[in-house]
Amino acid sequence: MINLNRNEKILMVLHRHWIVMFLKFFLGLIFLIFPLLLFSFLTTIPIDLDYYLPIFAFSFVVYLMILVLILFIFWADYHLDMWIITNERIVDVEQKGLFYREISEFALERVQDVTIEMPGMLPTLLGYGNIIIQTAGEKSFHIKQVPRLNEAKDLILQNTILEKNERT
Repeated sequence: MINLNRNEKILMVLHRHWIVMFLKFFLGLIFLIFPLLLFSFLTTIPIDLDYYLPIFAFSFVVYLMILVLILFIFWADYHLDMWIITNERIVDVEQKGLFYREISEFALERVQDVTIEMPGMLPTLLGYGNIIIQTAGEKSFHIKQVPRLNEAKDLILQNTILEKNERT
């Protein structure tokens, strides 16, 4: 996926926190239950179920296939998004849809400031959040919804200092 330079070592690989995917799958479960509730409601109405049951079954299967496809896209996005911290740079691998991936990187020597934020009660309780990295001459770099914030921040800052000292 990425080619390492000579003497470059991978220090940490970050993925989104598992709760992000869990919440999306929980939402998918709610959407799965909705047609079943609709069917149970339809059985209370005096209609000819022999006529409407095949239509409902076909519609449910199509709905289920679309739901599974959407959940697969969520899973692929979750699984393939990653941030790789090496002793020389940070690489952002971001999956955008099924067939489009964006890879960006910047050298640690360009880092000026690293900020962590835990927006909300759930991120604070579970210890995940966002890392915002300010770089020289470029826009800020966001690493969203990742665990081990303090460890990643300390690692980035320590290696930024080492990299700047080696360059001077």
